[in-house]
Amino acid sequence: MTGQAPVRLPAAARRAGILDAAELEFARHGLAGGRLDAIAERAGISHPRVVQMFGSKKKLFLEVVDIAYGKIETAFERAEPTLTALGDAYVKLLRRESTVGLVVLQGYAAAADDDVRQAVRRRHLDLMKSIARLTGADPAQVRTFFATGLVQTVSSALDLPERRADTAWSGWILQLVDPAG
Repeated sequence: MTGQAPVRLPAAARRAGILDAAELEFARHGLAGGRLDAIAERAGISHPRVVQMFGSKKKLFLEVVDIAYGKIETAFERAEPTLTALGDAYVKLLRRESTVGLVVLQGYAAAADDDVRQAVRRRHLDLMKSIARLTGADPAQVRTFFATGLVQTVSSALDLPERRADTAWSGWILQLVDPAG
């Protein structure tokens, strides 16, 4: 024994550490395969403490999904208000934080659960409204933007060697729906 007491982190730092660990776990394994004990171990705390702070694995998963959508929204808010610029911001986000796209995909995959479906649907629709508000895009343009973004998300998740071609294709599609971009 070293005789040193364990370092106590402030609650906000402990919570952030759990969320970071949960993001990685859920990105890799989804809601069904993600394990709270693995999250706790990665965060350096006990499994019961994770449950005490978040209530359940599903509640923690939903918070991680919400954070991923928040990161996307923030990237869009910081971009120039064109579909092309938002698309570029999204691709940069996926490259910088690969777990974001994986968490979004895991949210879709877990949508058979009513609570997850409701939460993901709400964030998805809110993001669509934000895109329309930011860019002035009509509903067809927003749907095209989302379809293009899904190609980018899957390409990034699979680390496809043609990813750069997908980026060029996505840019071409966005230019068709947003000539001003």
